[in-house]
Amino acid sequence: SEFSGGGESLAVAASSFVGATSAAPGDAPRSGASASAVAVAVRVHGGTTDAMLRRHIAWATELANSEIPGLSVSSIWLLIDETFSEAGTVQRRVEALSREAAAAQALQSSCPGPLRCFGYGEAEMLAAFPALAEVRDALPDTQDVRDCFRLPCQKSLAWGCHVEAILLWWKCLSGEFGLERPSHVWILEDDAGYSGPLLEFLGAYSAEAADLVGTTLRPVEEDWVWREVGSKAFLDLVPAVARLRCAEHVLRFSARLLDELGRRCGGRRGACAWSEMSAPTLCRSVGLALAPLRPEHLGSIYAFDGKVPPHLWEHICFRAETRNRWWHALKW
Repeated sequence: SEFSGGGESLAVAASSFVGATSAAPGDAPRSGASASAVAVAVRVHGGTTDAMLRRHIAWATELANSEIPGLSVSSIWLLIDETFSEAGTVQRRVEALSREAAAAQALQSSCPGPLRCFGYGEAEMLAAFPALAEVRDALPDTQDVRDCFRLPCQKSLAWGCHVEAILLWWKCLSGEFGLERPSHVWILEDDAGYSGPLLEFLGAYSAEAADLVGTTLRPVEEDWVWREVGSKAFLDLVPAVARLRCAEHVLRFSARLLDELGRRCGGRRGACAWSEMSAPTLCRSVGLALAPLRPEHLGSIYAFDGKVPPHLWEHICFRAETRNRWWHALKW
């Protein structure tokens, strides 16, 4: 059915990181998509806080030291928007935080988490997806929209056009990196938090066949500010009454959907748009399946303007009625 409604160790060795142009040692070149493997990718940028990065490091360590029969987690990636920060800055921060955590926890015997970094910028997005220039030109010329792109920090097109940023990485997996592509990819925002073991959450959806899994799928409203923010090809392909939008805090894409998005969005006549709208709209338009995140996996604070107080997080992760759920946003 289509979706609707709305104490980990931190030790990760610096050697487990790779940059944006090389594969990890020992990774055999492969092609195609693995039938059983899932990857996790977190979208981060220069303004991502140390606390957020520590949570991502904890996930990588958990996934490296735990397993569920029948589920293979191929890797966890940081997709780093470096448009307004020096290349490599976030990766160096993560490496330092990993060494610091390993020393503080005295967990040198832990298996390092396979956390990998992929850096990109707005220029690379525009070069690979020229139709994004039309998306940029379609942004409403209002003070509210201008403020969105500059407050509390300057933002690139990747802030609103996640699909194309993800596709840059997806193309490199079997290209530059020569890695086997997973059958599904979970895309997480950097300020999303899960109040339980991430591996158990991933395992809960291992039998889900839908191509896009997420929350709050609904028709695009007439007064939604991003309704007409798309390339000519996208706007012509799908009339306004048939467009959909969804929340992007936690989404799962199938390899089949990512490949289809790559075909649709590429070229000067690509069907690119504001990604809250483009991913579900294009998914449905090509006849692929959508499904919801289960209600038991969503916390009571899970919205674009939600704020989870830092002093409550430990209690949220401990209490039975709030554990094992996604929360948004953890702005710390």
